[in-house]
Amino acid sequence: MNAGLLPLVISTIGVAYAVLVLRGGTRRDNVAFGVLALVDAMMTAWRGINVITGGSIISTGVLVPCTIGTILLAILTMEFAYAFPGRRGMPWTWRVPLLAWAALALALAAVAPMKHEAETPAVQFAFFLPAELAIFVLIGRAWRLTGARDARIVLAALAFRWAFGIVAYSIAPRVGGFEAAVWAETTFATMVTFVVIGTAVLRTELFSIRSSAAEATTVAAIALVVVLGGGASVWVVETYVAEGTLRHALLVGATLVPLALAAIGSALYPRVERRVLANFDERRARRLHVQGDPLPTDAAGAIAEATQRIAAIADGGDVRWVPVTNLDPALAEEMRDGAPRRQEQPACFLVPALGAERTLVGAFSIANGLVDRDTYLVARDLAARIALVVERAAAVSALEDARRLAALGQFAAAIAHDIRTPLTSISLNVQILRRKLQLSDDDREHLDIALEELARLDKSVAEILDFAKPVKLAAEAIDVGELIETAARNLVPVLSERGVELETGALAAPAPLTVQGDRQRLRQVLTNLVGNAAEASRPGAKVTLRAVASADRTVAIEVEARGRRIGADDLPHIFEPFYTTRPDGTGLGLAICHKVVRAHGGDIRVRSTVGEGSTFTVVLPAA
Repeated sequence: MNAGLLPLVISTIGVAYAVLVLRGGTRRDNVAFGVLALVDAMMTAWRGINVITGGSIISTGVLVPCTIGTILLAILTMEFAYAFPGRRGMPWTWRVPLLAWAALALALAAVAPMKHEAETPAVQFAFFLPAELAIFVLIGRAWRLTGARDARIVLAALAFRWAFGIVAYSIAPRVGGFEAAVWAETTFATMVTFVVIGTAVLRTELFSIRSSAAEATTVAAIALVVVLGGGASVWVVETYVAEGTLRHALLVGATLVPLALAAIGSALYPRVERRVLANFDERRARRLHVQGDPLPTDAAGAIAEATQRIAAIADGGDVRWVPVTNLDPALAEEMRDGAPRRQEQPACFLVPALGAERTLVGAFSIANGLVDRDTYLVARDLAARIALVVERAAAVSALEDARRLAALGQFAAAIAHDIRTPLTSISLNVQILRRKLQLSDDDREHLDIALEELARLDKSVAEILDFAKPVKLAAEAIDVGELIETAARNLVPVLSERGVELETGALAAPAPLTVQGDRQRLRQVLTNLVGNAAEASRPGAKVTLRAVASADRTVAIEVEARGRRIGADDLPHIFEPFYTTRPDGTGLGLAICHKVVRAHGGDIRVRSTVGEGSTFTVVLPAA
């Protein structure tokens, strides 16, 4: 019985490391190792419980469940080795065949007989041998891709664990000493794996040794109570309750004891952290105090308060809030996974703030100061709260803007409707006078100027009315290449007068790029965007109109102009109605384009860079 306590203690250490790593972040490799450690800990605990209750560590009742657990362990190890350190997870084109392969191995393990009380030959040759080879190949691949010392320590420990398992379960049964080898694998090899890999992973996730040791001890104690409580409940039932229906019912109930103890431990942990762990760790106490206080309800006040708190826990580090619009687009796309990033230029630690549906709102940048686990937890917690405050403020602002614009639009539409009829009458009468009156060329020029201004006013009125009306689409399948060619054909003469060249192109695709939409409306959008690009370009410049296919079943039509860039202050507002930087503009051209594209279920994005100009991208669902 005493010998069985050692595997139980080791299993609780494994659970502690697994919980800490899972709490450390949502990176693929972290999650894979956390689940891997939990599975390994359960297998170790199962061996210990069987020994405590009088069984053997190499009995069939131990080896069959552990064979099943090792199949899961192999899949999780491959997942971990593929993603480690910090790379993208295994693609589903690999994961699905692996899961099917594991399911076949599980079925074989459940029905096939065991040999030498150590292995199921069918499972050994059909799964374990090729799986072990794949694991070592993935470990070698990860070793080549990383030069970090901690990362290579993790990979070496992982290779050691599987090499030890091969010796214990494949070689020892044939040469002798099988039970001793299993004991060594259950205790020594498992313990080395938990401690070496767990500690290395925690170091990469900014845990301090003191903080992680205290937390690991607490979680291990809770895990030990859970394991011992479950084992004790089973032992009591088997020892003191006679065979029969009641005993079977109590055994079923005993299996629920560990779940109940785990739930109680999880509920009590925050109190233990505040009242016990905080007394031994000054930084943890400061972090819990900072996290507990509420933030101001307004966005500016909340950001200022959060910045001060993070700077305080970072011991005076330079902390700044960076809105998503100020982040590099490629970096912003990467940060949507929620994981922090270390940036080299400028050197800083970035903690993303994700709102609803994992939308990136911004990030806290921490430079200098102390960036450890407590700093990260404070920044992560405050970033999540800031994201909610910013999104709520944006929603309230959008609602107010929508109400204001709705009222303004109704007013403008009414005025435009009243203006259009007399405006048309004035234009017709001026044209009649121009034809009938015998005027000199100089006098006739005044009438021509009047007609040009009347035409400009009529166009502005038409834009106001067009924006006020709901968008009605005559949807049909549209060849995007043909749409671009038609729009270009109509635009080339106009652009030539301005000295601007229009270049068209489409990405080669196995099939024509097709969207479902209103041909005339989409042509209107392209005409407007290209016209704006031409006005922003110098004579002799080139405007590019092209289409590209995306992997997410969308088609992107890009309008690129290497002219002056859009100002940073103007960029967030360019699609707002009546917002314009041109003295003769109504501010409705881009607003109408945005409205039309949204009616098609798409979106318009803009990228503007100093020295490179601006690119407008119309993203439409592929048909």
